[in-house]
Amino acid sequence: MKRILLLAVAGLLAGAASLSAQAPQAPEGAGKLPEMPKILNPEEKTADMAEKYGLTEEQQAAVLELNRQFDGKLEFRPEPMGEQKDFRSMTEAERQEFFGKMQDMMADMQERMQQMQKAQKEYDKAIKAILTKDQFKAYRKDQRKREQELQRMQQNAMGGAPMGGGFPGGGFPGGPGGGFPGGGFPGGF
Repeated sequence: MKRILLLAVAGLLAGAASLSAQAPQAPEGAGKLPEMPKILNPEEKTADMAEKYGLTEEQQAAVLELNRQFDGKLEFRPEPMGEQKDFRSMTEAERQEFFGKMQDMMADMQERMQQMQKAQKEYDKAIKAILTKDQFKAYRKDQRKREQELQRMQQNAMGGAPMGGGFPGGGFPGGPGGGFPGGGFPGGF
């Protein structure tokens, strides 16, 4: 789940980088927001799991109920940022306001991520009780693959740059105090 937040953060950083007059040139295709995977409804998710893990009808019914119970609690749906003014033409007050909004957004995203992580732990505990040992092992393997894919997408959005600020001194260029203390974002991102 933390990987999804990192992906969203990467998108925000990529947008901020494109607004900066001194942003470094990134490789072809870098800085573009990756396409988010389609969010499946509970029925689609259950059908997908039934096919992947060979669920019995009894398991399918239990998984469907579980997926309905957790619908919307396990997916990260970032808020649209809206139209942004060219960073170079912003006044200092507008920049301060922009970075204040970014900090607020990051705090909200961090809180949502914590809620999602808690829900994911509850979901995993419940799904483990439904699936066989081998089915759960395959489920966990698929989860790790998804996390790696999200990390790869996040790195591509950043032009291959690792997380932790992405700019000299960390944080956003021209942000209050030259970026967030310690680079990156509040909470250690």
